[in-house]
Amino acid sequence: MTHLFSGKKSHHIIGSSDIRVIGPRASGKTAFIAALARYPNAKIDSPVISVDPHDDDSRKLIIMAQDILEKGSAFAPTPFAEDMNLLPKYTLAIELKPKFAISKNTKLEITCREYSGEIIKDLRGGSSGINLSNYLDDCANNTLGLLLLIDATSHQQEAEYAQAFEKLEIELNERLVGANKPLQNYRIAVVFSKTEQGEAWVFRHDLQQFINLRFFKTHKVLQKWAKKWGCSINYFFCSAFGTRGKPARPNFKMRSRDEGGTYGVIANPAVWRPFGLVAPIYWLYTGKDDQRLREIEE
Repeated sequence: MTHLFSGKKSHHIIGSSDIRVIGPRASGKTAFIAALARYPNAKIDSPVISVDPHDDDSRKLIIMAQDILEKGSAFAPTPFAEDMNLLPKYTLAIELKPKFAISKNTKLEITCREYSGEIIKDLRGGSSGINLSNYLDDCANNTLGLLLLIDATSHQQEAEYAQAFEKLEIELNERLVGANKPLQNYRIAVVFSKTEQGEAWVFRHDLQQFINLRFFKTHKVLQKWAKKWGCSINYFFCSAFGTRGKPARPNFKMRSRDEGGTYGVIANPAVWRPFGLVAPIYWLYTGKDDQRLREIEE
């Protein structure tokens, strides 16, 4: 991302733990992280000053975004790996403007790893060939929390998501309690991707209504999880591709659609400007909700 001018010193928040990105296949996990790392065409008044890679895997991801997404192509599915240790970790530094002029900038150093969508299938009793126990151990070990990424247009699959997340809670509970780790410190960000799509876009100012109407079962399971653990769960809208034009329309060229969601590529890479990507990351690392990061350009 091109740095926007800022003469302020930064207050550093260095993540002591990682986060894990979990979601069904084609929910946009790789696109989410790649768009975050690339962070293209940020507006001059954006609260995000810069996003910079801190390791080779993150740099490669930016190159992939340029070579694939910005050329109108789509990422391949997240690689299937029996052992999650074979999956890359991405470390990024995100610098934010202060809310108040007298304050310092905030700089987050974050590390995340995304899992292939097979984990959702296997949590529901499937057998894709991954070492599920290995993945779950990783989720419970040295992780601050989870980013659950769900395609906002995939509500026909929400009963399956609810079932998978119910099992995920049981498995993580067992591991965290066994390791004497406090459940109340865990954070879960539930992020609905592809919000630029019409059926989600109409709810862009009312996330709660969207959840109640489209993902009621999933929400009910997550509410039960939060109550049982005493932990924090928060919900977000995002779009890795963003919108274009006035009035805003999806910067998205559809390739296919089914009950699992909507699939496509960036329609106009020259005006590619994602939204909502930093908000859940900031909340996971700080426990604070910055409304500036939730703003959706119309």
